[in-house]
Amino acid sequence: MTKIKLKILTAAIMLLPFCAALPLEAQNLSLVKRLLETRGCPGCDLFGASLSRADLFGASLSRATLNRADLVDADLTAADLMEANLNHANMRNAFLADADLSKADMSRADIRGANLENANLSESFLRGASLQLANLKCSNLSAAKLNRTDLRNADLSGANLTGADLQEADLSGANLSGADLRSADLRDARLNKTNLTDANLCGARMPNRKTSRRGCEVKKEPAISTNNYCNYCYALNDWWLNVLRLH
Repeated sequence: MTKIKLKILTAAIMLLPFCAALPLEAQNLSLVKRLLETRGCPGCDLFGASLSRADLFGASLSRATLNRADLVDADLTAADLMEANLNHANMRNAFLADADLSKADMSRADIRGANLENANLSESFLRGASLQLANLKCSNLSAAKLNRTDLRNADLSGANLTGADLQEADLSGANLSGADLRSADLRDARLNKTNLTDANLCGARMPNRKTSRRGCEVKKEPAISTNNYCNYCYALNDWWLNVLRLH
């Protein structure tokens, strides 16, 4: 009798996760519907949600749980994803230009080919994420955690990477022209065929573990002198025009 009860109890325990998943799945679907209809679901639990090609332009999703969500080709332009959980999310070719992803967790996310131009990714977590061929032009990645991130052939021109952690990141073929890398950590990073034209590397820890001084020299702009002669000529010209109007 005891053995039978033990078997029944064991079976019940094993079925608990499946029973608990049913109402959660129903809740997830209702939240997805709400998001698609209103473009607003801050703090919502959207774990594993299917949002491929969804129109979420300007959506409010701050602090939302979107880990393992399918966001392939989704339009999240100018969306608020501050502190959102996008761990392991599939964001391939997603549109995230001008989006706020500050302090968001995108660790191990697939973000290949995504458009993140001018996006705010400050203090975000991108450890182990794949950002191959991503457009990160003029994006804010200050103090972002990008260690072991795959950034091969990504466009980071003009990006703000001050204080970013890029340890062991793969930046092969990436475009970092005009990027601000002051105090960034590039130890053991791969910079094979990386474009660093006009990049500021002042205080950055380089792959060879040496501190760069490139960009530390302050270029003094020549003082602008007032051209009194030009000012006098403009004043005289205005006076003469006034005389002509009187006649």
